[in-house]
Amino acid sequence: MFAFDKKYLAAAFAAAFAALMLPDLMRLPAAYAIASAIYLFLFNFCIMYAACQLPKITCYLVPPIFFVSSIAAYFHGVYRIKIDRELIFLLLETNTGEASAFVTPKVVLFGCSALATSLLFGLLLKRAKGKFQLKPLALALLLVVPTTILLGKFKKTPVVQLVRPAVATKYVFPYSVFNGTGQFVEQYIKNVIKGLPEDSGKINSFAIQEKEPLKIIAIIGESARADRFQINGYHRETSPLLNKEKNLVNYGSIKSFSAYTRLSVPAMITPATLAKPETTMTSFLGLFKKHGFKTTWLSANDRLDSHDTPTTNAIGNIDQKIFRHKFCRVAYNRFYDSMLIAPLKDVLKSTTGSQAIAVHTRGSHASYSARYTKEFAKFTPDSYGEDMELEPLNNAYDNSILATDAFIVSVIDLVRDQNAVVIYSSDHGESLGEDGRFAHGNPAIKEQREVPFFIWYSDKYAELHPDIVAALRQKQGERLSHDVFFPWTVNLGGIMLPKSNQPVLLSAEQYHAQKMQ
Repeated sequence: MFAFDKKYLAAAFAAAFAALMLPDLMRLPAAYAIASAIYLFLFNFCIMYAACQLPKITCYLVPPIFFVSSIAAYFHGVYRIKIDRELIFLLLETNTGEASAFVTPKVVLFGCSALATSLLFGLLLKRAKGKFQLKPLALALLLVVPTTILLGKFKKTPVVQLVRPAVATKYVFPYSVFNGTGQFVEQYIKNVIKGLPEDSGKINSFAIQEKEPLKIIAIIGESARADRFQINGYHRETSPLLNKEKNLVNYGSIKSFSAYTRLSVPAMITPATLAKPETTMTSFLGLFKKHGFKTTWLSANDRLDSHDTPTTNAIGNIDQKIFRHKFCRVAYNRFYDSMLIAPLKDVLKSTTGSQAIAVHTRGSHASYSARYTKEFAKFTPDSYGEDMELEPLNNAYDNSILATDAFIVSVIDLVRDQNAVVIYSSDHGESLGEDGRFAHGNPAIKEQREVPFFIWYSDKYAELHPDIVAALRQKQGERLSHDVFFPWTVNLGGIMLPKSNQPVLLSAEQYHAQKMQ
């Protein structure tokens, strides 16, 4: 029958896979879009026609490949999410609360349609008939092979760079899924071989003798863009409380390690650098513990043991790890960062000695409107759906920054009258509709890598550490990156790193020289 002829089946499959790239094709000028669509169809036809020659095997392979590719294509089309190994790691490590924010009625409907189509493809393949015909394959290859060679040879030309996101196998479904899966497997094996990070307490260091107990609090934000903070020149009043803090040293926008939490946070808290972003040692908390600080990791997330994500692996062997489930029974999507204040207050009261505390927040993670209470719904309308309406989406995001402003100052208030420092930076930024992109996950996109960085110190700290405060002020205006987060945090805690290659705030040699004056 016509419907089961292998060449027609191959054409149908080729058209279906090519259709997954419609959002990217529609962004191209009409002439390029048509040419790219024809190339994609012919390229897929060659692959699918070969697959149809082994229907008893491919009837079990094509349906799941099409289904997974369809779901990936949906999120890529809506959010412009890049399909790579880090996304696969993220999917495996996410929890139901995070995932549920993206499982909407449209996603379910699309998923059901994709599943039905996938099962239909399997049924058609089982009934595939017809002998192999060289002519249709040869004609397709006659156009595909030279075009593929030319695309590779001239990939740096403007025209090819324009169409590559819609035709290159690195980006096209289902081949991008295969590529990402291959990268994932390779990295997973490397992670297993590498094992757990080494204890940062082994780093060569010495500590300044404190006259009063010192409180160091490092707040790790989530999905916060530097340019959405009023203190960085944003036209909206998103940081009214931070604006009033006279002891706030603001460094504007700095470059993050990555556009993914699972890569950026471990690198931030360890001695990694942008040049060498591998996490080989545990967090700065290990160094603080070495020098007598009581150390705490307080998290808005739900990780339950020390071996399930790069972040929990990087925390290290510290005094206490407090995850959300230990202090809060509120559902994941009803949790606000302000709920971290009570357990943080308890941690601060738990000892009269020096403390180093890392607070990992939910910040501005999507869905943005779920990140703040009604009192912070200043910019309205702030309710948006899957169509990603720009005005309400941006309003909701700005409201989440407003809530972050209040949270940070609430943390400052807990230690305002003590010898204390509060450090803040976000793990990565966020796309909010620029060039049709949303969310994060693409390290090549500027707004996903530009994050805020500022440090507050108490009057008592300024009195006891004028040299460190002077060094903080001198660094303003410099172009910085997350490279400084680890060494500056330990320096602010009075820990010096002799002969270190880290971009320290104050070197051991500078410290000794100042003390000799």
